[in-house]
Amino acid sequence: MGTGRAGRLSALTHDVAPGRTGCVAWRAAALALWAWWALGAWALSAFAQERPPVPEDTLVTLRAQQVIVSFTVADRLNRPVTELSADEVKLFEDNVEQEIISLQRAPSLPVTLVIALDCSGSMARRLPLAKRATLAFLERILRLPQDQAALIACQQDLLLAQPLTGELAAFRQSLATLDERLPTPLGRVAPFDPTKVSPPGTALHAAIYAAIDLLAGLGGEDERRRIVVVISDGFDSEGLIRPGEVIERAWRGGVSVYALGIGQPELTAADTNQTVNRAELERLCASTGGQAFFPRLDREFFTAFDRIETDLRQRFVLAYAPTNESAAFRAIRIEVPRHPDWKTRHRAGYYANPNE
Repeated sequence: MGTGRAGRLSALTHDVAPGRTGCVAWRAAALALWAWWALGAWALSAFAQERPPVPEDTLVTLRAQQVIVSFTVADRLNRPVTELSADEVKLFEDNVEQEIISLQRAPSLPVTLVIALDCSGSMARRLPLAKRATLAFLERILRLPQDQAALIACQQDLLLAQPLTGELAAFRQSLATLDERLPTPLGRVAPFDPTKVSPPGTALHAAIYAAIDLLAGLGGEDERRRIVVVISDGFDSEGLIRPGEVIERAWRGGVSVYALGIGQPELTAADTNQTVNRAELERLCASTGGQAFFPRLDREFFTAFDRIETDLRQRFVLAYAPTNESAAFRAIRIEVPRHPDWKTRHRAGYYANPNE
């Protein structure tokens, strides 16, 4: 309350003589009335300063939420489409077409990715190859100053082997010392012998969930590409997290998941379905806008990483303001009507309030 108002309040209460009941009552009433008026006036003034009037015609704009969706397009021969304009693309949210605000190519956008590396007993013989291919992949991907990568290794327990960094030297060191830091000393027994070391289980879903959580914790959804690359046979022996929970977390965090599903190198093609959980990895990747690869030979492992890199470079990013104000989860569908035989790949949907 300012000095002027304090002076007026002092004048109303000063030198009230005993026995002048009527005057005292009048002044008390006047004081109460003035205090009510002064408090109301001050509150209205403060509100006016903090919350300026909003023109009625902007209320719809203020409610609007901009949604960003990354996607890829392949032609009928499965070759990546590299040129698209906004008028060639249609986006549907819960089967209702939405107006696309912008569409651009994604290669120039920063990428933040987490490698989720399965270090359980079934992966022992391919772990050295996985580490070499991962480093070669990161040497090509981490190009912009804002690009970052992290490494989560999983057995029965999880190990954040490398926090997010843009420094290749730090990642190279983390991979080189990974064997010594694993919860179970799997990497220090080569070839892996179950009679010497008990094969650790695999908390794979928990590792993927933690990787997504790391990316989602970077802040609100923006045009940054958020990617998880899973290197595993796809089997989870711990059951800490369900596959549906992983997919839901990816939808909430705007994260795409890619997978390299690998089993033992000596297996034949007929054995692959029994030693690699293809269905689970394909479902996880398809739902989040990524892709699953299943290399068997060493050279195919490097080729799979090359295809992930190509996929990231050929992505498009579009933005739109949804008209839907009711549904908690909103399904997305992207089409290129002029080319009905082209295939688009993107996340299946998103949550209107990711933190709820």
